[in-house]
Order: sequence, then structure tokens, then C-alpha cells
Amino acid sequence: MRIIIVSGSSGSGKSSALNQLEDMGFYCVDNLPVSFVESLITHFTQSPSSVYTGLAICIDIRTEDEGVTDLRDFLKSLRERVSFELVFFDATEQALSKRFNETRRKHPLSEDGLPLTDALAVERIILEPIISAADLIIDTSEMSPYSQREVIQERFGKARTGMTISVESFGFKKGAPLNADIVLDMRMLANPHWEPELRAFTGQAAQVKQFIEAHPETESVANDVISMLLNWVPLYQKSQRAYLTIAIGCTGGKHRSVYMTERVGGALAEHFEGVSVSHRDMPKD
Repeated sequence: MRIIIVSGSSGSGKSSALNQLEDMGFYCVDNLPVSFVESLITHFTQSPSSVYTGLAICIDIRTEDEGVTDLRDFLKSLRERVSFELVFFDATEQALSKRFNETRRKHPLSEDGLPLTDALAVERIILEPIISAADLIIDTSEMSPYSQREVIQERFGKARTGMTISVESFGFKKGAPLNADIVLDMRMLANPHWEPELRAFTGQAAQVKQFIEAHPETESVANDVISMLLNWVPLYQKSQRAYLTIAIGCTGGKHRSVYMTERVGGALAEHFEGVSVSHRDMPKD
């Protein structure tokens, strides 16, 4: 049975994620005291049910739990006894602030009169043990509710076999993805943006590919990146990681990063299972 422990920053979408996991057939428990987690997992693994796809538990260490004094040690010890995936939902401070202001909801740590920015900073310190122990960090900063549902369906809608490899393009203008394990910068390549006839197209267009590949440094960079990753990915697999996220960026996330992400993703898919390609900042139309 697949077991997922969900946590995240307030406003990051973890509650919505738990609701979707429930729709996908998981038995879900929200805000379970940390000291009860192991007994619940043990019960489910010893008495498996064909009714449920798996077990999803949302934990929130802002709730006092006298049974657990050190969450970092608790999670490390728990991994030695049971198998689970720890997924952390996060977003930038700017995105979280915008969501709280739009919904006019009060941050859970603002009860004592803390300004929102201070509450977010304090929460990040409190949640750090979970962030550092997470198998997967999902950055929802640029996600709509619909796109978040797509990501969750892609990640958890089917049984996991081996390590999932995500190759994602992005624009440095909006910052690197928070969940990236490896960040690669393609801003040294020739930029189609400065060619008026190419500006409107993306890195998936044939004429943009032709322009980028006309510069000899492109082939050298692509070969170096692919060679490095072909050597590194098996090492990540040996470390028993569940997920590996490779983020490839350029200035706006429309041309060079999209081109290289498609190329790198295709090369990795020839050697490894579970490879997906996505483009965070590429225009959809």
C-alpha cells in the first residue's frame, strides 16, 4: 500500500492536495498529531484494504504534540521502521502573501498579532525539519488550482516504480523552482528573443530550434549536460530517492530553456523510466 505523508506552508495548497488524494481513492487523515502517525501506518499496513488506493496523512507541527519533542529525529526513526513518501507543498513568500490577502484569511500564526510577513517567516523556521526531510517538494507558486490537480494526478495517480525524473523549464525572471534538485542555466546560449521573426515562437518551434542549433556552442553545452546527467541519475537512483527534479532556466522561460528541456528530457527518456517534461513559464497559446 502506498503511504504519503503530506505537509506544507499555510496557503500552499496542501489541504486541496489532500482532498484530491481522497478523490483518487486514498484514505486521508488531516492534521493528525505526529505521535499517532506510526500507529496509523502500522494498522493500515497490517490490515490492507482493497477499498483504498493508499494512505495519505497530513501533519502540521504547529499543533503541539507532547509525544514528539524532535520531529527531525522522529521522521528519521520512522523511516527505519516503515516505508512512506514525505511530500511538502510550498510557495514563495510573495505568492503566499497574495493568497492570504486575496482570501482575507488569517494566517494560523497571526493569532498573536504577528504581521503576515513575520508569521510566514516564523512558520518556515518551524517547518524546516519537514522541508529538509521531504522526498518531494511541490512548488505551487505559479500553479492554478487546475494545474495543481494535474501535477498531483501525474505524481500519485499511478503506482510508483523506481525514481520519477521531472525535467522542467523556467524563466529566471520568476525565480528558480523551489523543488529543483538540479538547476541549469542556459542564458549563455544565443537568444532568439532578439530576432523579431522568432520572438513570438517558443523553443518547441522548428525555426527556433534551427536558430539555436546554428550556434556551435549549443551542441557542446547539450552534450555536456546530457553526459553529466547520464552519469549522475544512476547515483541518485542508488540513494533510494523517489523523485529527481531537474530545472533548466533561461531569462524568460520561453526559448532556450524550453529547447534544452525538450532535448535533455528526450535523451534521459531513452535510458530511464519515469521521465516527464514540463514548461513552467512557456506561454500556453
